[in-house]
Amino acid sequence: MIELFEKYKFLLEERLDRQPLLNIGEDSIRYDFFSAIIETHEFRPSQILLEVPINPGCFVPVMDVGSYRKEKPLVDMVVKEPELNISVEFGLFRQNSNEDGTINKTNRMVKMLNDMIRVALEKHFTNTEAFFICVADHKMLGHQLRSKLLDRFPSHYLITNQIIEHQLTQKTNNFDLRFLKVFSPMNRHINAQLIYNRQLFAKHIKTETRVLIWQVELVP
Repeated sequence: MIELFEKYKFLLEERLDRQPLLNIGEDSIRYDFFSAIIETHEFRPSQILLEVPINPGCFVPVMDVGSYRKEKPLVDMVVKEPELNISVEFGLFRQNSNEDGTINKTNRMVKMLNDMIRVALEKHFTNTEAFFICVADHKMLGHQLRSKLLDRFPSHYLITNQIIEHQLTQKTNNFDLRFLKVFSPMNRHINAQLIYNRQLFAKHIKTETRVLIWQVELVP
């Protein structure tokens, strides 16, 4: 996987040579990983699936009151090939247009935890390898939840029901309950190992910016 991750870093830096991170959306972060897979594994674009319905075992559906239509949450990217069998969620945590302003760092931490729960469950039910991939700048680096139940961002994380239950009592508590209804009764943890943590260097990068990749799985 290291060859793939290094290619991804190269493509991100190539993009950031052309424009600042502030002008880039999360779709570009996904697209560069899409391109890295194609260049590293010589896949056809059709072998890389985007916005894929998550396995129905991962969540308890919520009925739409108006239409009684079951919701179908999606995984950002899935590849199911003999040489690469992965499910991936992406995040982009950066400053806003006001360089001196603040961002809701805790909201981004909860977004990360949500995505890690999703892909950990997807791995459990489909036997893919699960990853959370993130590009983060100085505004997010070093942040820690006030409870200190998790180490500073970015770190290895062990996500437990205790951590989630505590955060649900806080102001920033926007977990996707559909997935918690599956994860919580399992009485298991999510092990998120930070396997790639590299600083990005490019013409338009003025402050510390890193590409971060966690491998995620359910553990007893």
